[in-house]
Amino acid sequence: MVKRKKANTDRSTDKMEQMITVLQDLFILEGLKAGMNVEDIRKTLKINKWRVSNISKCMKQERSGGKRR
Repeated sequence: MVKRKKANTDRSTDKMEQMITVLQDLFILEGLKAGMNVEDIRKTLKINKWRVSNISKCMKQERSGGKRR
């Protein structure tokens, strides 16, 4: 009996994980724009605090005109 390849399943899983990551990033951006607390966002999405912080830093840089300190 021939075994089925898992390549399609792996690609599908990778695509789904990428989509989830993008949606979480969008949620973080919108939450920060709405004034949500970083800790509340982190608890809601069950993610690391550093991820919210990194996105917050990027958002602050864009608001300041992209200038680094």
